[in-house]
Amino acid sequence: MSKIINNVKPLIAIIGRPNVGKSTLFNKILNKNSAIVDDMPGVTRDLNYQDLIYDDKPFTIIDTGGFHIDEDETDAITKGIREQINEVLDEVDGVIMLCDGETGLTGSDREIYHLIRVKGLRSWLAVSKIDSENKEIASAEFYETGADMVYPVSGKTGYGVFDLLDDMTKDFWTEKEINEKLPPAPEEIKIAIFGRPNVGKSTLVNKIIGQDKMLVSPIPGTTMDPIDSTAKYMGKTLRLIDTAGIRRKKKIEMLMEKAAIVRAFHSVDRSDIVIFMMDAQELATDQDLRILGLAHDKGKGIIIVINKWDLIEKETGTYEKIVQDLRDRIKFAPYAPIISISAMQGMRVQKLLEKVMSVHENYQKMIDDDTLEEWLSNVLSKNPPPLTRKNKMIHFNGITMEQTSPLTVVIKVSAPNDIHFSYDRYLLNKFYEAFPYEGVPVKIVYRHSFKKPKKG
Repeated sequence: MSKIINNVKPLIAIIGRPNVGKSTLFNKILNKNSAIVDDMPGVTRDLNYQDLIYDDKPFTIIDTGGFHIDEDETDAITKGIREQINEVLDEVDGVIMLCDGETGLTGSDREIYHLIRVKGLRSWLAVSKIDSENKEIASAEFYETGADMVYPVSGKTGYGVFDLLDDMTKDFWTEKEINEKLPPAPEEIKIAIFGRPNVGKSTLVNKIIGQDKMLVSPIPGTTMDPIDSTAKYMGKTLRLIDTAGIRRKKKIEMLMEKAAIVRAFHSVDRSDIVIFMMDAQELATDQDLRILGLAHDKGKGIIIVINKWDLIEKETGTYEKIVQDLRDRIKFAPYAPIISISAMQGMRVQKLLEKVMSVHENYQKMIDDDTLEEWLSNVLSKNPPPLTRKNKMIHFNGITMEQTSPLTVVIKVSAPNDIHFSYDRYLLNKFYEAFPYEGVPVKIVYRHSFKKPKKG
């Protein structure tokens, strides 16, 4: 059986025919409803991913859309899913191949598993909808695929899921092993650069490093894999990760940009800061902005760059109008700075590098508890939180900051479940107003405190 190549943090995809229970299994592994589950085939159109730790072993798991081998040429959505998952298989470290124990082994199951084996991927063949030993006999026929081991599981009840996870993660490194075996990371600022093909990513990298190390071409898609370059700036080493372009959806069969998202996992994980580039003449689509959502979720610094600004016919307020449009579409990242440049002309590239240094400094900055206590007291006095559902006051009993990714402000409260999302947003906005954390996602979490409120 193939070995896991990326022991540090393997990327594992759940694949299989539509409606075999992939999303249900995904949710059971996470022990929460992270994927939409529906009896209609093909509900999972987009990748759903989660980072998790099992038995002290970190990995990322991905839920995918159904995989049709017997393709109807008129079914563009099915064709798109098949093409995208085929590309996903080139990016992941291993696969949970899920089949339906009620339907039995099908020709499509055989073809999918054959494709996995041809690609040399590490795989675990699981048979869903089996929730007891009495039903395990239904999984026996799946050994006809040539699998060494078949795992009867039930995503609904959790039957067999721990056995699957125990075997799957057997060769994964623990967090302790990762820290012991990996060499110390060099003092670098790691920057991943994302954007659509031909948006100017390689041109920007070339301008920063001062040489044509990247192949720059007007033909979209020249850069197929992430490539690292290094440059020195203000005494710091910048590691620039130029990534494959995020293709634009032009036809219905391109609805699922799964492969681009999967490729982004490793690049985002490796980075401290994500520069998201877009063309001033053709701003990013909602599909493109999903990469920003990935960077935000993973707590990375974010800078938004509008390239080819020299080609825009400008009127009074042009920049402000474009920025406002972007702000309206990325409300989840109001902290992200937006800068217009011309990578080709070198216009404002220096300013961009200064912004990178500033965001990286913010990325490492911590605030002491006394300062946070003073800030929270002022904010609460100006706008106290609404009463709980039982018409009781919410008492705030302490605040601290944790060096996590994302940076996390922990507030101890008497009723954490009664903090309304609008008040959470209010506190977060006030935090960004008070403290210079431009470019860095900060999260506020509320933890229950039994401490009695102070009198007076």
